[in-house]
Formats: sequence, structure tokens, C-alpha cells
Amino acid sequence: MSEALHDLVDEILAAVFDGRGPDTPASIAAAEVAARLLSGGTSRADLVQSISRLIVAVDQELRQREMLRREAAERRLVPAPTGRRWRVNPLLDTMLPDLRRDGQADPTPTLMGDPAPGRSALDQRNGGIQ
Repeated sequence: MSEALHDLVDEILAAVFDGRGPDTPASIAAAEVAARLLSGGTSRADLVQSISRLIVAVDQELRQREMLRREAAERRLVPAPTGRRWRVNPLLDTMLPDLRRDGQADPTPTLMGDPAPGRSALDQRNGGIQ
């Protein structure tokens, strides 16, 4: 059996017998077959019908998995960006046109309303240093 079929059979067995597998059409059909086999009072026609549903579900799921594998293989890896762009805030740039170019301190704490410039966040918690 192929690797994909092995994985699918493992998932179906986990779903049917352990109850921990994913609910896929194949595992649901396998659970139906197992329930019919364990009940013992099923007719041959019902058993054949549930087994045929299982075969169709397994085939459908194998095709879906193969399609997903092909899509993943065809996808090109996009390289990570080599540099970062700085965030630009047009409002701040118009209010402070040349502060950063003049070598002055960063105006962000003052503009953002820092309650106590020069003090750490730990000092500001619970009213500061007592």
C-alpha cells in the first residue's frame, strides 16, 4: 500500500476504535461498517451498501490528499523580506517635520502622553516609589 493509504487507514482505525481520529467521510463510513458488523443483525444488502460507501469515501479522500500534496509541491516559496520598512505616520510627520533629523530626542513619549518621563513602567505602577 502507498504511504497515503497507510496514513488514511491509521486515521480510520483511530477514529473507529479509539474515537480520537478526525471525522472524515472515510472514518464516518468505517464507523458505520464497524457498527453494522458488531450489531450482527444486519442484512447482507445493508452490509454491502455500507462497505461500498466506505470504498467510495476512501477513494475520495485519497484523491483529495493527493491534490493537496500536489498543490503544496507546486507552491513556490516566497523569500522573506530582506529589510523592514519603517511605519510612517503622516500626522506626526507634519507636526514634527525635522525633529529626528536635527538629532534631538525621540518625541514619541512626549506626544503619546508619557505620565512620568524618565521613570520606568515598574516605578509608575501602584503610584510609583513610596
